[in-house]
Amino acid sequence: MTWSLSRRTFLRAGGAAVIALPALDILAARAGEFPGSQVSGPESTQVALIYELQAAFHRAKTTQDIDLMMSLWADDGVLNVQGNAHSPFAGTDQLRAFWLGSGSFTHRRLSLVPSSKKQIDVDGDEAWLYFECHDVGDYDLSTRAIVNDTFLAGTVAKNGDVWQFRSMTAGPSSPLSPSHYYFP
Repeated sequence: MTWSLSRRTFLRAGGAAVIALPALDILAARAGEFPGSQVSGPESTQVALIYELQAAFHRAKTTQDIDLMMSLWADDGVLNVQGNAHSPFAGTDQLRAFWLGSGSFTHRRLSLVPSSKKQIDVDGDEAWLYFECHDVGDYDLSTRAIVNDTFLAGTVAKNGDVWQFRSMTAGPSSPLSPSHYYFP
C-alpha cells in the first residue's frame, strides 16, 4: 500500500508538530551550552534596560534625533574617539557638537548592531557595555552600502532609574568579524 500526502494536508494534520517538537528539544538542550547568555534575577532587568539604552542610541542615530541622543548621555559623560584629534568630548555641549557633526547626523543612515557581539556586565549601578554599529547609507535605495563600522565601549551608569553613557570609547570595528572585539 502506498500513501500520497501533500505538504498542505500533512501540515493541516499536525505534521508541523511532529517536526517542531524534536527541534524544541534540541534548542532546550543547547540553551545550557551558552550560560553567559542566560541571566536571571534582578540583574536581568538591568541588562534589559541597558539593551534599551543601546537600541535608543541606534534609533537616535538613524532618526537624527539629537534630543534623544543627548538624553542617553550623563551630563558629565565623556566620549573618547580613537583617531580624532579633538577627542575627548566631555559634557553636554561638546557631546552635542560631536554628534551633530558626525556622519549619522549629517547623512541619512540606518544604524545596525549585531546582537551576538554585545557585551553587558552589570556591577551595581555601573556596567560595562560593548557593541558595534554598522551604518548603511542610502538604506532605502538600490545604491545602499555599509558606510561605517564602529564600536562603542565603556562604562554606563544608572541615574535614578535610567541607564546612561558615562565614559565611552569609540573606534573602527573593521574589518568585519563575527568573533573579534575591537576594544579594549
